[in-house]
Formats: sequence, C-alpha cells, structure tokens
Amino acid sequence: MLPILPLIILIPFAAIAAELMMDRHHSYQISFVASLASFLLVAFTVYYAYVHGSASLSFSSMYVPSLNLHFSLQVTELSLMLLLMTSIVFLAASVVGKYFIGSKKRMYNIIFLVSEGASLGVFVSANLFLFYVFWEIAEIMFFFIIFLYGGYNRRYASIKFIIYSLFSSLLLLIGIMLLYSSITPHTFNINGIIAAGGSISASTQTIILALLLVSFLIKMPVFPFHGWLPDAHTEAPTTGSMILAGVLLKFGGYGLFLMLLMLPIASHYAPYLFVVFLLSTVYSAFACMTQSNIKRLIAYTSITDMGIVGIGLSAMNTFGYNGGFYAMFNHGIAIALLFLIAGTLDHLYGTLEIDRIKGVIKNFPALSYLFIIGTFTAVGIPLTSGFVADLLLFFGSVKAFGIFGVLPLAGILIIGAALFWVIERTFMNSSTAVEPYNPLDRNVVASGVFLIATAILFGILPFILLGIT
Repeated sequence: MLPILPLIILIPFAAIAAELMMDRHHSYQISFVASLASFLLVAFTVYYAYVHGSASLSFSSMYVPSLNLHFSLQVTELSLMLLLMTSIVFLAASVVGKYFIGSKKRMYNIIFLVSEGASLGVFVSANLFLFYVFWEIAEIMFFFIIFLYGGYNRRYASIKFIIYSLFSSLLLLIGIMLLYSSITPHTFNINGIIAAGGSISASTQTIILALLLVSFLIKMPVFPFHGWLPDAHTEAPTTGSMILAGVLLKFGGYGLFLMLLMLPIASHYAPYLFVVFLLSTVYSAFACMTQSNIKRLIAYTSITDMGIVGIGLSAMNTFGYNGGFYAMFNHGIAIALLFLIAGTLDHLYGTLEIDRIKGVIKNFPALSYLFIIGTFTAVGIPLTSGFVADLLLFFGSVKAFGIFGVLPLAGILIIGAALFWVIERTFMNSSTAVEPYNPLDRNVVASGVFLIATAILFGILPFILLGIT
C-alpha cells in the first residue's frame, strides 16, 4: 500500500511550491485543489480503515538513531475522527478564502497550507516529538493569520494569543522531556510511553500530569485559562476563526486524551478534572449570554463545548472517549459553520454587533437557514452528529460520575438559548431590516452546505466512524 499518511501531510506542503512558481492570480485555486486532495485522501483513509481496520495504517522511518527517534505516523479509530474533521474544515475554509482575504493573497495561502499540513500532522503523529513540532508550526502560522489579516485590534489579539501559546508550548515541551527521560529505554513513541507509563514513579507522574494538564487546558481552552480566545476570534479573519475553533482547539482535547492514556495516575484525579471542566462549562455558558458581539458569543460557546468534551474524556471509559472525540468532530464542523456565517454577516453589514444586524432572513434566506441548522447541530438535535456525540458523552459521564454526569446538559441548554436569541434578534427580525453593504458570495453558501451535509451524514450514519477498529 502507498504511504498514505505521509502523503496526507505532504500534499499541503507540496502545494506551496506551486504557489511560489505559478501566477498569484491562481493562488486560491491552488489552495483549494490541495485542500480537496487532502480531504479525498483522508476520506479514502477512513474508508480503508472501516474495511480493513486502522491498525494497518502506520508509517515509520528512523530519523535520529542516537535518540531512538523515528519519523513515525499512525491513526487510531479515534484520531481518525479528528483527521477527517481537520480536512473538512480546511476544505470549507479554502472555498471562501478569496471572499474574505483581499490582500497579500499568496502569503495568506502559503500560511494557510503550512497550517493545514501541520494540523493534519498533529493527529497522525505516532511520537511526541512530531506531535510537538506540528503543534508549534500550526500555532505560529495562526499567529501570522491574526497579525497580518485580522481586524482593527489584531496586534493586541495576536500578541495575547502567542503569549498564551508559548507558555502552553513550554509546559508541553518540559512534560514531554520528562516523559522521555523517565522511561527506559528512552522513547518518544506514544504507544511505548502508554505501555511503560506505569513504571514512572508516582511523584514524577504527578509533576508531568500538572505540566501537561495546564498546557492542554490553555489550548482547549478552559476557564480560567481562556482569556486569549474571545479576542483572537473577534480579530481573526473569518477563515482564521473557522480554523482556530474548528481545528486548533482540538489539539488540547487530543493532548488531554493522550495524557490520560500515558499517565496511569491520572485516573486518581478524574473527579477533580470533572469539577474543573464542569465549572468552565457553566461559567462560559453564562458568559456567552452577556455578549453583544456575535463572534465573541460564538467563541464562548466553544469554551462550553470543549468543557463538555473534557468531561467526557475525564470519564475514562469507552463511552466517554468515543463521545469526547465525536463531540470534538461535531464541534469542529458546527463551529466552523457558525463562524463562517458570523464573518459573512460582518462582511455584508460592516458590523458584528447583534443589535445592528436585522432582517437577515429577508435579504439572505440561505444564510439564515444555514445558521439555524448549524445551531441545531451545535446543540445536538437528532439526525445531526451532535446528537450522537451527546448520547455517547453523557452515557460515559453518568457511568463515571453518577447523576452528576448530567449537569453539563445545563451548558448545552444555555448556549442553545443564546444562539436562538441571536437567531430571533438578528435573522428573524425583519420588521426593521437593515440593507447590506456588500453582496453575498455563492461560495459561502456552498461551503456552508458542505459543512451541514457532513454533520447530517455522520448524524445519520455514525457507524462510519464508530465502526472503525
């Protein structure tokens, strides 16, 4: 079989050469073709894994023998969900890039492709060295997306983002090096660390757990480490918000899952993790109710959703793990759609203030229906992937934490109320309709329909992903 996993990562990076050699007027077409090729290759990988199992999908080549370091890639039945989600979100963002980014187009698409390749690499890395390298590259690229293409306060938001990110990355690097040095023989291999994690002393495990946990809580993010997120989303260009919420936040969720597997002592702290994630879920749900800026409101719903993901993962059982990953998959699709619509409203009406945008359904009915269906997906209405995720996640949570496991439902209800309030105030309020400043690009609708179709497909046929072994 072809080395499919290296190809998935290589395609976006290889497209950079085409970006540099061809006319800049073809820049967005190159970006779209590369994202489409990556998506099709990932879709084939999902099909192959469904038929043959994910165990056969791996790649390894010696990189630095003296450090026992390999260039090794693999996918599991769970990481494959995030790999597919990443390819979907980047493809959807590539479709609308030309609509939202009007300057420095070639530079933007190069940054976009590097970010895509690195993000795909995070979810196929079989060792922590590659995981960290791809993590860092993706974060740096997103800094430039905000700094170069963001809104009026983009410099403040980008600096705030990179400070939080560098602190998170430093903790991650220290934790990885402690893991590497605490295992004999020394290895960065994730499966090797999982197998030998129990040999690490309890005190060392606790230190590593603290380092990794704070790193991942910043990235998800979780209250009180969330301060960077609303500003980043508010100032990021629309495609940047799609990528940040749809993909980069999942780095923290995926890292949390790996931490729980690698450190056996983590099971002793599961009840405390539940409390941390529950507090974050409730806090951010109420915070989103107070927002007047539609992108900031959606940003706080992301914190709520990632808190619920953390609760599912901290249950540390099959239902919780499957539910947590399916919830991350669903959140990536739904939140990318919501930010796509929010950014489009900003482009059309010149504002993100909820009270200043009226009568969207009168001017742009397709946009309105996409936002409504996206809200249904976000809150887990049946026949969407969100419904499947909620069922699995809460089964696992109740199994681990008893009746307290249903408490995160309050967060879903609150963010649902906030989003439906936005629909009523902004989309359905046609009595005082405001005329738009700009026309709607049909690619926005095409991208939105693609995301909605994905959410419905995996809501009706969840066994496509959950049936992989």
